[in-house]
Amino acid sequence: MGTWGEIHVKQISEEPAVWEAHARFRMKNGRSKQVRRRGASKTKATNNLKVRLTELANEITSGEITPSTRFAVICERCMDDLARAYRLAGKSPSTPRLYRGYVNNWIKPALGELQAREVRAWGCNELIQRGRDKSYDTAKSLRAALSLCCAYAVRYGAMEVNPVKSTERLERGTAKEIQALTLDQRIELRAKLVELGEAKQSDAKGRRLGRRARVWLDLPDIMDAMLATGVRLGELLALADSEIDPNAPTVLIGHHLVRETGAGLQRLAYRKGNGNGLLLAVPNWSVPMWRRRKVAAAPGGPIFPSWNDQWSDPSNVGGRMREAFDACGFEWVTSHVWRKTVATVLDEAGLPTTAIADQLGNSPQVVERHYRRKRVANQATAEVLEMIFGNAEGEG
Repeated sequence: MGTWGEIHVKQISEEPAVWEAHARFRMKNGRSKQVRRRGASKTKATNNLKVRLTELANEITSGEITPSTRFAVICERCMDDLARAYRLAGKSPSTPRLYRGYVNNWIKPALGELQAREVRAWGCNELIQRGRDKSYDTAKSLRAALSLCCAYAVRYGAMEVNPVKSTERLERGTAKEIQALTLDQRIELRAKLVELGEAKQSDAKGRRLGRRARVWLDLPDIMDAMLATGVRLGELLALADSEIDPNAPTVLIGHHLVRETGAGLQRLAYRKGNGNGLLLAVPNWSVPMWRRRKVAAAPGGPIFPSWNDQWSDPSNVGGRMREAFDACGFEWVTSHVWRKTVATVLDEAGLPTTAIADQLGNSPQVVERHYRRKRVANQATAEVLEMIFGNAEGEG
């Protein structure tokens, strides 16, 4: 690691004279990459390449971060530190994994080969705005990951200031309409999921599929459970039999499932975002389902197990849901629509935002922004305004 092979030089053009030198360099991860540099002569191209190869070698053999360090190296070290901090704190690895994805797919291709001193606010802003062209959420997460890497560089003396702080303010734009299932749609979708589950127990030749088709039969119960609680899919699938009390009746939402690179599917303490556990009373209509699933579950095992009685991967279950919704004619529905449906039903019943937030385990601000539909704000005052021209309706 940190060494290079034979240097090859060739002339690219004669007028003006351009020479290119290249060699294979072995990186810290053991892989080799081709490094190229150009110059006005064979000697200058060779010297430029040697300077670059020496810089790369210093990055590998020295742990020091300087203004000359490539930004890609700083980003990698920042992400490693973030993952380590989350692991030691017992937090979900989903955030470090999300940020590393933005580093690998967005930041390193755009800014990775620059030295730390060369990363400027305009370049950061241009990258963030490219993310904004995709979506506000993409730009927001990209900005957060980029700012984290630059803050790391500032902390270790590679940058004087964090350039991300000087980028343009992100504007969310028009909020999407909150979609929720009506009563008729809820009844229709559930009936179709039951019908589809039975149909999916056999293949095209009529052969029974057995335990691997279990997830299709579970979808109606998953729908009932999510509409009875309003929890997220990864939190629901993390429920163990000991967390269900059909006699109370309550469920304890205290874990969530995530897939961690190199470790597989993990059942982690706390809810998504490391939120505290929720002890939720459930409606009576759902109690037979909870009792039936608790009885069927293995001691300490999942309420909604996979085909081999292990924890169900939320991504796999989500994929089956997508197929089911499409097959049932509900292409616009996702598992999160069930969560929004719970919020909408509670809102239409006249419950305050704080009560809805308690049910969902969110803050009132998040509920207002993402889960509560726009509603008439002046119903009582509008009735009073009916008399603004007189007491009788229609009087002029």
